[in-house]
Amino acid sequence: MFSKFKSLLCAAALCVSINPAVNAEVFFVEDQGNRFTVSFPDSWAVINNQKPDDKLTVAGPGVNEYAECRIRVRQDRRFVIFPRKFDTNVQRISYSHEFWNAYLGEYNDVEINGFRDEAGLDSGFASMAESTYETAEGAIVRKKGIAFATLIHDQLYAIECSSEASVYKKWRPAFLSIIKSADFDDHRTASPHGHYRGFLEDKKLEVKGPKELDSYTF
Repeated sequence: MFSKFKSLLCAAALCVSINPAVNAEVFFVEDQGNRFTVSFPDSWAVINNQKPDDKLTVAGPGVNEYAECRIRVRQDRRFVIFPRKFDTNVQRISYSHEFWNAYLGEYNDVEINGFRDEAGLDSGFASMAESTYETAEGAIVRKKGIAFATLIHDQLYAIECSSEASVYKKWRPAFLSIIKSADFDDHRTASPHGHYRGFLEDKKLEVKGPKELDSYTF
């Protein structure tokens, strides 16, 4: 776990040290293993992850405002056989209302204040949930947050940003900026038939047998 944090911090330090004469304004983090990049203000800090699927957690400045964002990655290979044109259907079936009900189940006294399908996260079809809840671990805080989730090929990416509920409006623009900066590597080929000719557009092949029931179409 420590080595992952060290790698992330080294990547961020490398980014801001390219031009030492200019004051840094953002950190840029690349996680090659989990195939994502994200930027956040240099006043924020990388902190310890809390859950097994947390890959990056950053906290904003300020006392008792509890502003933070985290990126979570989970493997989901149920839909890898489907081409990209079905991404929106996959999102609506598996990453919609029920997904957020389960996702937010780790908190207490949850209220979903807003929800939207096909919200978009980088190049992926995503759902969005805005919610208010009480933390169940560590400092017990009434928080409000916004989160997006998308499945890209075989990995679910979820970005969740939240703060103490009374200061949420203050932090929301920064949250959206961090979420917007996230980029996920969709390594699927743009063509469903790879580098072969466009055989999916071929005319159907009919093989007729001696009887009508013995005829087949391919």
